[in-house]
Amino acid sequence: MNPLQRFRTKFRASRVTLPAAAIATAICAACLFAIWFERPDGQEEMDRYGSALATTLADTTADALLNTEQITLTVIANRLTALEEIAGIAFFDAGNDMMAMSGLQPSNTSYTAQATIDDTLSGIVYVTLNREAFAPPLPWMLGLLSLITLLLTPPVTVMVIQFSVRGNRSLPIVSVPAEQAKEQPAYLLTVRLHNQRSLRSAEQRQAIEDALAMAQEVCALYPGLAVAVQERGLALLISKAQTDGLTAVYASLLLQHLLREYETLGEFRCHLCHVISPKDPAEITAMAIDAIEEITNLEQNLTLASLAKAETALMTAEVFTDLNAEQREWAQEFTHPILEDLAPQEAFYSVERLPEREQMLITGQAQVVLGFNMAT
Repeated sequence: MNPLQRFRTKFRASRVTLPAAAIATAICAACLFAIWFERPDGQEEMDRYGSALATTLADTTADALLNTEQITLTVIANRLTALEEIAGIAFFDAGNDMMAMSGLQPSNTSYTAQATIDDTLSGIVYVTLNREAFAPPLPWMLGLLSLITLLLTPPVTVMVIQFSVRGNRSLPIVSVPAEQAKEQPAYLLTVRLHNQRSLRSAEQRQAIEDALAMAQEVCALYPGLAVAVQERGLALLISKAQTDGLTAVYASLLLQHLLREYETLGEFRCHLCHVISPKDPAEITAMAIDAIEEITNLEQNLTLASLAKAETALMTAEVFTDLNAEQREWAQEFTHPILEDLAPQEAFYSVERLPEREQMLITGQAQVVLGFNMAT
């Protein structure tokens, strides 16, 4: 028997041969169409990004430009040029004199925006983007994808034909229960609405909504999940696998800074502790408040948060031990008469102020978050 006869014997046509070939051809055509149809050049996305960023920076740095705060402007420029998409940031005063610059110098392809205060020009912001970051895939990548699609179409067609003729001879699939998610240590930031009694019900709800919006921004920087606690506050689960004690303190202070600048009606106090989360908070998309109450005494945490001073990071001894020796010097032991009854066996520490470098980091993050929120 010659090779052609052996092939015909092994792969006999059936009623499903033509449909299988048609399906494979349709899949191949659809893939090629998706790969090559109207490939964008990235210019529209780059223009939108550059204009929005320049406008946001102009709005958030208008005061700094007017007051010639060169250090603040330099810090903002350096942090933004660290992003892959941004090639250069420059600030000029109203007299067109340079105040601060980082990265590439302004050019005719830069995006500009005027910073004004009460219709008075305080300066000009120039944003230069990295065009390569917005470039579409290289043509050779499209060709490679097309070649892969063409090479895979025949084997897929053959397998469909074999299945249709011989039937499925694979071993039966045994259902195996999915492995349960492993518990993970995490940080719990409990946020208490401190002036709850002085607000009407609608104002309480609005304050919690404002706080939840800002908490979600914090969770974007420090991976975690924010959950509202009725009209009393919030609970933020922060991934310990992706953060440490210092970044948990940053999250607490950043959230309070955002809430102060956001001008919400609510006043908030924070408490930071350890918990065991059902899974890594960075992988959780939603969580009921009842689930949080199962892993901690939420009522006690809310009470402890109410004892904290404004814009301070109150933490348990467990979180304090996650800091290194230098960072522990920023904290002071926290005492309060009610602690003797509320948590007599526990020690608490409070960070009331960070060193200048860390404080500038928090301020810069808050300006970026608030700037993009106002821009959108």
